[in-house]
Amino acid sequence: MFIAVIIDEKLWEIKKTIDKKNQKEHKSEIDNELLEKLPDDQRQIISPLVILQQALEEYDNQIEYLIPNENLPSLLQIGKFDLIFNTAGKSATQNLPAHYIALFDLVHVPFIGSPMDSVSICKNKALFKSILQLNFIATPRFQMLKIQGGKLPPIDRKLKYPLLVKFFYEGIHQDEVTDQLAPNPTVLSEILTTFTKKVKFSYVMIEEVIQGRKIYLPIIGNDLTDNIQFLPALEYLLPENTSLEDSLKLQYKDLNLKFLEMTEPLIKRARKVAHKAYNFCNCRDFAMAVFLVDEKTQNLLLHEINPLTSLLPDGKSALAANHIGIEYSDFLNDIILNALLRYDLKIRGKYSKRLKIIRKISD
Repeated sequence: MFIAVIIDEKLWEIKKTIDKKNQKEHKSEIDNELLEKLPDDQRQIISPLVILQQALEEYDNQIEYLIPNENLPSLLQIGKFDLIFNTAGKSATQNLPAHYIALFDLVHVPFIGSPMDSVSICKNKALFKSILQLNFIATPRFQMLKIQGGKLPPIDRKLKYPLLVKFFYEGIHQDEVTDQLAPNPTVLSEILTTFTKKVKFSYVMIEEVIQGRKIYLPIIGNDLTDNIQFLPALEYLLPENTSLEDSLKLQYKDLNLKFLEMTEPLIKRARKVAHKAYNFCNCRDFAMAVFLVDEKTQNLLLHEINPLTSLLPDGKSALAANHIGIEYSDFLNDIILNALLRYDLKIRGKYSKRLKIIRKISD
């Protein structure tokens, strides 16, 4: 197949630098020797992309890299691609990921992952959490504040402090604006007052902070083809005596990773909840369910379903697959296989062989 791989612009710039070096050294692909010559920061960024490329080529695919910009629709139309594989993060799409996914439908090219409406629901935190409540799925209590003309609405007195303050643009959480912790009403008022001096019309979400565990549960497959599966749940372990403020600043790469047993009662409950939410949000092919476990009550709360979770080899889903012995190439191409089945496309070559293996194991 001929696959369009959508990547972040930062990756694109590094890739262009490598391509120039390849031309000088008469090489057609990135090799380990060339990677070693890159600066550490660039090597860390580009290495997962190299592994992804190798995994796709292992199944006899040809790929072309594209970036999410104003030229994307025309490039997709003239490229005669068989499939679109989107790896671009939310920030790469100017916090409008659903808009770019809509382009995939407009150019009539099959793509991996959830459609525009699913991403719109899941990435609009207030809408998503409201839908959870309507479906009787527990989630941290919250309030959406509509700021008009710099004026603050009243705060729900039922909310328990500390609260996390999240800033939004058209429903999409802005990663560029740091979440802030409000331990009490006075600090909350100060945070909101400072914000309204800069922005007169906006949405702000305040949400109860659940102190306890945070569990990630990767979901693979589609309800349409009755093949939804779960990879092992993951949990990042915080150092002892970590304060709430520090826990919000920690990077996952600095934490120890723990895989949870699928037979654990808590994980069984999480899988049932995630399955339900995945389906009513119309998610496709893959997603990541994120749960919070209250350390006082042990209540299981669904925090989010992320349909844009990373499929790169250093992502949580790939790590979970590797934990149960699934090689990255098979993990990645199994997701592509799920998409091909969903579109009812003809399964050829190594994908056909892989499908026979999977069905034999299932039987």
